[in-house]
Amino acid sequence: MLTALTSDGKQVVLTRQLSLTSLREWRKNESFHCPQCKEPVLLKVGDIIIPHFAHLKQTTCRDSFSEGESPTHLLGKIQLYELFSHLQLPTEIEPYLPDIRQRPDLLVTWQKDKIPIEFQCSTIPIAHILERNAGYHSVNMNPIWIVLTPPTVQDSLAFVLTHRFTQFQQHFIRHIHSSAKETLSVFLTYNPSKQQFHYLSHFIHLRGTAFAMCHSVMRIKHQTIPFAIPATPSTKDIEELTRQYQSARRKYLRSVIGYNQRGIHHRFLRACYEMRVQPVQLPGWIGVPTIGQEAFTESDCEWQLLLIAAIRQTRTTAFQLNRSFLHSFIKTFEGDSSRQLEACQNYVDFLREQRIDIYRLDKLMGRDFVLEILSGRFLAMHARN
Repeated sequence: MLTALTSDGKQVVLTRQLSLTSLREWRKNESFHCPQCKEPVLLKVGDIIIPHFAHLKQTTCRDSFSEGESPTHLLGKIQLYELFSHLQLPTEIEPYLPDIRQRPDLLVTWQKDKIPIEFQCSTIPIAHILERNAGYHSVNMNPIWIVLTPPTVQDSLAFVLTHRFTQFQQHFIRHIHSSAKETLSVFLTYNPSKQQFHYLSHFIHLRGTAFAMCHSVMRIKHQTIPFAIPATPSTKDIEELTRQYQSARRKYLRSVIGYNQRGIHHRFLRACYEMRVQPVQLPGWIGVPTIGQEAFTESDCEWQLLLIAAIRQTRTTAFQLNRSFLHSFIKTFEGDSSRQLEACQNYVDFLREQRIDIYRLDKLMGRDFVLEILSGRFLAMHARN
């Protein structure tokens, strides 16, 4: 922990402005106590781990500070505290909130609102995250969680990259609403060792937990409040997102036959067989990143082809569908049915807008719908923010 009470009851915060020498001298003549349980704490000043306080013995303090914090967490917490203080925002470090018996890493006051800031370095049960959020919401506080930058992202200089999100990481993706049809999704992370924020945004689902996305880096000294929002992707970035999406699409279509042991019993392959088309010969309008596509763990090629096959079985067209048909279709997939319904409806709207004849798979083979879709989506998203 980074805060303690001195013998005269004054609260102190261990910032980086305090030298190791001065801290070592200070602890010779001063005693410190936990702000919560009032038990004695030790000021530890080493050469590797940053200075911090620790309880001398097992404490009965029910809501005590977390012991054994990692050096990374301690350092990040100090740096974030210094950031908000530099921005002249009233900031408390490790404050205890008695009404909900919780202690955020930081509590920042901005425009009369108190905002808990949590810097999360380790993976903990999502139930604990939900419990803490519920506590904050019960006292009308909206927390901001900042996750430690994943190692694969820390070392990347790419403006566009692919990343597989764990279920834990997916929980911290923020959705920034706008007047556009789609919200801007942002994964905000921080790397204390380089004092950099890493933003992952403008996600394009590839398959399973893999996404292509934009990656931007901001030095902590350039950060603002509210937190900066990623800029509109450049034309070059959108072209790279398109390239990575198309590459993942081709890889899936080439591998689905060779690596699938179920063969014709695999429903995607069966649909291809019944429609007399090889997977690698699918037209460009099957397998496109319509809004909401991340609701399916399957490749866009798979669920969209299966939807086309289901429509063709009814001998109708995309112009004649109703939502009850889509409700029946998504029952065969696992996942959030409401979001999958949205994805299907958006794909059907795309077919209608492009006036696609789903009975002619040989039409519009070479057209690059992906680049058109991504350019229109991202430029409109930022224009309306």
